[in-house]
Amino acid sequence: MSTLGDVLKGIRETIVMDERVRALSERVDRMDAQLADTRERLIVIETMLSLLRPQGGTPRLPGH
Repeated sequence: MSTLGDVLKGIRETIVMDERVRALSERVDRMDAQLADTRERLIVIETMLSLLRPQGGTPRLPGH
């Protein structure tokens, strides 16, 4: 009977592990989407800053 109990315990542990892997996979997918969104926002900010920067010089604060 202990062999059957060990087998059932192993099956339960495998199912729990599978659920954890699925949950982690979903989290990674969400984080990947958030990273892509952040990257796109950063590109927009960098583009805006480069358009605001004076041509041929280093960036300066207004009035200096």
